[in-house]
Amino acid sequence: MRDLSSQCPRFEICSAPLCPLEEKELQTKIWFPDDEICKKQPAPKWVATQRKIAKKAKDKNKYFTFGMLNRNCRISKGILGLDPEKDEVSQLAKWLKMHPEKRELTILEKKIIAKRFKKAREEKEKKK
Repeated sequence: MRDLSSQCPRFEICSAPLCPLEEKELQTKIWFPDDEICKKQPAPKWVATQRKIAKKAKDKNKYFTFGMLNRNCRISKGILGLDPEKDEVSQLAKWLKMHPEKRELTILEKKIIAKRFKKAREEKEKKK
């Protein structure tokens, strides 16, 4: 049986190690920030995460698992993946702790932020 990725119109020219059409295999594969990224449209959210990481990764020789790419966390400049020379389990536990899931802001937090932006905008207008 052929895999689903062969049904992709880019199958012959694509060398992306992670293919959205290979859902079962994604859990076992890894991706390095300098590897190709799938160009299939529409793309899953984790593909957008790959693009962000490719731009912001500090070390292109450290890899990301599908679970890391699929995590709803902040991708900031200098983000690091896992070292292929070290034990994945301990590194992954540390990485997940350092990259918590984004959470929805409470109404109070949103009001505080809005107030801060309003104050900054007013101060900027005063300077003009």
